[in-house]
Amino acid sequence: MNGFLADWAGAVPVFAAPFLLATTGLIINERAGVMNLGAEGIMAMGAVSAVIAMLSGSGLVAAILCACAAAVAITLLFALLAVVLRLEQVLSGLVIFAFGVGLSGVLGDSYANQPIKALGPVAPRIFAGLPHWLGRILDQDPLTYFAFVLPVLVWWVLERTELGLRLRAVGEDAPAADAAGVNVMRMRIGAVLSGGLVLGLAGAHLSLVGSQVWVNGMVSGRGWIAVALVTFSRWNTLRAIGAALLFGAVQAVIPLILSSGLNVPIYLIQMLPYVATIVVLGASGIGRTSLSAQPEDLARPFLREERR
Repeated sequence: MNGFLADWAGAVPVFAAPFLLATTGLIINERAGVMNLGAEGIMAMGAVSAVIAMLSGSGLVAAILCACAAAVAITLLFALLAVVLRLEQVLSGLVIFAFGVGLSGVLGDSYANQPIKALGPVAPRIFAGLPHWLGRILDQDPLTYFAFVLPVLVWWVLERTELGLRLRAVGEDAPAADAAGVNVMRMRIGAVLSGGLVLGLAGAHLSLVGSQVWVNGMVSGRGWIAVALVTFSRWNTLRAIGAALLFGAVQAVIPLILSSGLNVPIYLIQMLPYVATIVVLGASGIGRTSLSAQPEDLARPFLREERR
């Protein structure tokens, strides 16, 4: 049992990292007042681009950069639709979701099921003398470590810098921010692209660390779960760490149960992350305490001529 728990604890950070990166990227978007429901498609583009780069002979760093570039490219289309043209943000996000999932499937068709070199641990020998369970938790790859450092950096920027103040002002009251001299359009486009880059990292983590292969549909709803985690974490990237660990713990136990030989229906086990999402959304809705943290201008297009 101790071995089971140690394996489970060691797998939690790897499974939590994509959720945490995706949630962090979406929080950047939404704190600027832009709701992006295209996370699933953006992550898929990041995942497939990383695999294509690896199978084409590029290194791991180049693969991560390619994933970020592909994610930013498709996010730029979303920024054009939702911010520049001021189309309905929910519909624009759904368009990006469908486009990203479809395009990634087409691009990755000839690269599917081909294993790639994994992104290995930082320095496994450093943790050799530690207790087994602690060594398993700390023995992670650089991208997983970065996934837990980034939310802290984003929180500091949002809450402790003038740039963060301007971004939050745009999300809370865009006309007032505009009157104070903030370029609302530039701030929102920058937030959307920055969030898209982080979503690309989430996709790269899925393919370079998690599965180490491209399979169509491999994102498997993680982008939608991240949308729910934004509300659950109350638009706070520090809270998002705990929320991502919760879902990482749920997902990490699935392969261990399946490999243990327990007579449990496989479809019931695979439902666990989505059942957890329903529970989290229900908990978030009790008393509507989380809604007090929602940016006031979220999903509201900004027209400079408008006065409320």
